[in-house]
Order: sequence, then structure tokens, then C-alpha cells
Amino acid sequence: MKRNDQKIHRIELPVPFAVETSNAYLIDDEPITLIDTGVKTDASFQVLKDSLRRLGYGIEDIRRILITHGHLDHYGQARRISAQSGAEVYIHGVEYQRIQSIGQFRRQVTSVLMQNGAPRDSVDRTIHYMESADTLAEPLDEVHLIDDGDEIVFKSMVLRSIHCPGHSPGLLCFYLEGKGILFSGDHLLKEISPNPVINPSQEGLDSRNSSLKHYLHSIRKIEDLEVSLVLPGHGEPIRDCKAALEKILRHHEQRLAKVLSILSRGEKTAYDISRILFPNTESFEVFLGVSEVLGHLSILLEEGKIISRSRNGIDYYSIHSTPA
Repeated sequence: MKRNDQKIHRIELPVPFAVETSNAYLIDDEPITLIDTGVKTDASFQVLKDSLRRLGYGIEDIRRILITHGHLDHYGQARRISAQSGAEVYIHGVEYQRIQSIGQFRRQVTSVLMQNGAPRDSVDRTIHYMESADTLAEPLDEVHLIDDGDEIVFKSMVLRSIHCPGHSPGLLCFYLEGKGILFSGDHLLKEISPNPVINPSQEGLDSRNSSLKHYLHSIRKIEDLEVSLVLPGHGEPIRDCKAALEKILRHHEQRLAKVLSILSRGEKTAYDISRILFPNTESFEVFLGVSEVLGHLSILLEEGKIISRSRNGIDYYSIHSTPA
């Protein structure tokens, strides 16, 4: 547990993923508020209780829970905390719908992976992993929906919600304007470039994946803010926000060039490209890799630099050759 401001405390909670921990933030002001909750495991809950006790609080003292986005490691134990404390849960409406539609999401993941060339055994491992991860979160019951620009009022401060779709379609950052502090969820991370994931909708998954386009637009949103400290969903705080934003934009420019270079060697599926870029990924990481590649392919298609063709239900991509 680390103090970032007199009223803000970072609590690192264990998660059974490669990142090892996720960050929750206790805001020690009325009403006592927790930003994100970690996964629903006994280990995570115990760490949270121990951390709160060192601050002079218990689970029952939490009055409000703010969820940055609806991924397991950010909302997983919100329901458990709320049941014990009576805390009200706040989340963007798109994320709430996403959580309620997780079964539909798995079916759509199968379709998209097959459409983009993933072999059946790889798809099955991905879905099995997703099903096994269901135990890490409970669905949310009663929630308060918040959106871009809403104010989260405390006794001595006000947070403003900033809608930053990309990594997840309803992701919210929370901005403490007077002090230049941004709670970024997974929108900005210090050591990792967040993955713009394909997201479900009532019409099905966005199989061309416009998430990256949305993500880059959301990065520009943060550029317009005066931010002196970023408190992310994983890892250490970011003290040079501008440099972090520039690093992300540079990363995606380089990745676009790399995808073009791969296609210059011949026609490929999104799965083919993902295996070249991320050869060691397994199970759900395969889906994340295909998601990222589809985001870059979507931008290259929009720019007219590549074309796509479908054969036997599988999409193939190639360089758009201009006739001489």
C-alpha cells in the first residue's frame, strides 16, 4: 500500500495474470471511496482488508465504489464489497452491459477468431480460459450509471469522469483537476501499452476492430489536460504524462509500419500476423493479439494501404497494389 496524496492510497491487489497485481485506490474523504476492486479471490480480499485496517478502516466503511471499466481485475469483487458495506457502485453504462453479456461475448469471440484464421484448438483453449476465469468476478446488481463529464463529489474535492473508449468501450478515467491527478484505469500504464480489445455489441463483435482508432482518439483527449500524476490500473504511478502519451503514439506508428512490412511478404490472416508479432502467446492472449492486429489492419484499410478478401469464411489481407 502506497500513499500518493494525503487523501489517496494505492492498494496493490494480487491477480492470477501475468501483470501479477492490479491497483485499487482508496480516497480518504467523505464519502470513503474505492476506485476499482481487483478480482474476486480470497487472497485479494484479504490484502484489501489488511490494507484498509492499516489506514484505520474496514470493508464496512467503504461508501462508494467507482469502476474504471468492466474487466475482471477491476470490478471482480465489487459485489462482495458492496454486500458487506452497502457501498454504491458507479460504472459507465456500456461497461455494465458488457459485464451482463459475458456469455454472448464468448460466443462472439469464437466467431471472430475463426473468421480471422485461428485454428480450432487455439479457439477452444481461449474459450476454456475465459470460462475458467468466470470465478474471478461476480455480476453487478444495482449500479449507478455515469458518463463523460459527470462530477463525483467529495467533501473536499471533485473528480470529473472522462470517457476514454479504446481498451474497453466504456472505460472511464477520473480527473482531479485542481491537483492534476488522473486515475487512468488501463487507459495509461507505465510499462505496458494497453491493448484495444474487440468489444461486443448487440450487433455482434466489431470484427474489423475500431477499438484502436477510438483508443488513439482518447489518448488525444488526455493530451488536452493538465496532468502532473497518473495513477494507473496496474504498476507504478506515471509522473511524466506527456512522455507516456508520446510513447504510446510512437508505439502504434511503429506497429502499423511492422504490419505493413509483414504484408509486403504476401497475403496473411490477422491470426498469421499475430503469431509473427506475438509468437509466444497462449489461450486468451491469442485473442488479445488478434484484437490488436485487427485494430491496426482497420486503420490501414481505412487509409487505403491494404485490401481484404474473404475465402471460405476466412478474411485475408494484402498490400493494396496500385496499377502501373
